[in-house]
Amino acid sequence: MSWLGAIILAIVFGVTEIYPVSGSGHFFLFEAFLGLDLTQADMAAYRAALYGGIAFALMLFYRRQLGGMVRDLLVSTGVLHPSGRTRGQTFPRRQRLLLTIATLPMLLALLLNRPRLSVERSSSALAFVAAFLALSGTAIFFLGRSARERKDIRKITGGDGLVMGFAQTLSVFPGLSRMGIVLSAAFLRGANYSGAVEQAGLMGIPASAAAAIYLGISAKKLGPVSVSTGQCAAGFLLTAVVGMITLRVLTDRAAYRKPTGFAYWCWGAALTALVLFLAAA
Repeated sequence: MSWLGAIILAIVFGVTEIYPVSGSGHFFLFEAFLGLDLTQADMAAYRAALYGGIAFALMLFYRRQLGGMVRDLLVSTGVLHPSGRTRGQTFPRRQRLLLTIATLPMLLALLLNRPRLSVERSSSALAFVAAFLALSGTAIFFLGRSARERKDIRKITGGDGLVMGFAQTLSVFPGLSRMGIVLSAAFLRGANYSGAVEQAGLMGIPASAAAAIYLGISAKKLGPVSVSTGQCAAGFLLTAVVGMITLRVLTDRAAYRKPTGFAYWCWGAALTALVLFLAAA
């Protein structure tokens, strides 16, 4: 893979994995558009680096929330004594439990591994990506329009988190946006935009880290990797920087903007993927 292709894929992934438009779908789309013709091993290795960059960006961006959860865990286990500032605070504990509940369904993604591989390695992969992108756009359009603005992050329940967690497992398929499908589930449960974005972002930390580890291990099993260590390192850093910027833009507008506009992005990307598939066929 050329350095130009690696840079373009990292920038695209950093934007589209944070926005509810599917980073994995756009990776496949731009890989075909740029004519990179990557092997399965190269795709797995480079995507592992990009998912690692996303996880790092999310950890940095939500460091205050994560710090509160870690402190609460240490206090709960007796490792730390509660200070005057932290004594009586219940939200970090509630947020930690909610994140745990929402992350548990990720184990079901293992059951979807075989059909996911069938999609990614199919000669019709771009057609599947087009269909899943269209589905993501449709979900975010209709459920985003119906958001009731009732629940902020402090009012999201364990049941809400579980629904969001089950929705997140479907994002293993390229084109089904993780952020988009989690936001859609949150809106279905009555969360407002800012609360849904924060919860979806926190859920993305373990999800992206798990994807990076899994793809990194898979790359070694798929055959020789020609993507260089330097390209993977650059992709990690560039995705992290672009991801942080995209997170800032997304959350700055999260208090007053509904995400239905992203549906048009998804539909346009779906149409582009379909055209590329038909042209290649």
